[in-house]
Amino acid sequence: LQQRNHPRSLSLDLRYASFITNDFILEPASYRPYMASMTPIGVKLSDITSTTTTTTSTTSCQFTTFPSNNKCVVVHTIGKDRPGIVADVTRIVTAKGGNVGESHSQLVGGHFSLMMLVEIPSAENNNTTLEGLQDQLRKEVEGMSSAECLEAVDPRKVEVCPTIGFAGHFKLSGADNSGIVHKLTTVLAANSLTIGNMKTSREEAPFGGTELFTMEGKSVAYEPLASNFDWLKIKEELQEMGESMNCDVEFDEVTKS
Repeated sequence: LQQRNHPRSLSLDLRYASFITNDFILEPASYRPYMASMTPIGVKLSDITSTTTTTTSTTSCQFTTFPSNNKCVVVHTIGKDRPGIVADVTRIVTAKGGNVGESHSQLVGGHFSLMMLVEIPSAENNNTTLEGLQDQLRKEVEGMSSAECLEAVDPRKVEVCPTIGFAGHFKLSGADNSGIVHKLTTVLAANSLTIGNMKTSREEAPFGGTELFTMEGKSVAYEPLASNFDWLKIKEELQEMGESMNCDVEFDEVTKS
């Protein structure tokens, strides 16, 4: 991308911008909460300061951001699954001036769960309240059993992003046991590991008779790591726990690509 009246070429990921003018990246289509490498909203290209590192022959840019007058809200809804449930939820959010950013959804047991990070105009520019939005979602969306709106931190205003000191991938598979999720997550928590994402499922064993349980996800520990942190010892502890419950447990370090 070559900006007019700007001598340097800029490499930008257009997935994070809705559209670009000669001077501004106006609005992102989506963003990731803790991307330290870029701040996509309100970036004025003419304010970019470019510095070149000769050892790597790459160009790094410093971005100037403009404060947003909007506020971020986490909207979490659960309702009986049916065609159009997402359209109904987003219709109400959009009518309130909301703009959906990051979102996650899951269908479990016939119920559809939707969690969204929504940006809405601030109170002085909008009479929408979190309680009012909650009530409207509960009353106007057919089959809605739960709707909750929580004020959230604006990802663009997070000044200090935690640095990941260790990232590990875990996978458990074996006979289903009561408390199996609790036991594995307790081992992770005792070693200061937090869960980044996790998925569990159950299915019938290939030869029938038993039900297999699978649990898989990613766990991370933030810097500074404890002086006695040893992921290999954590792996041994998880495997011992798995053996006591007739399960296979894998735990490996996720290397940076």
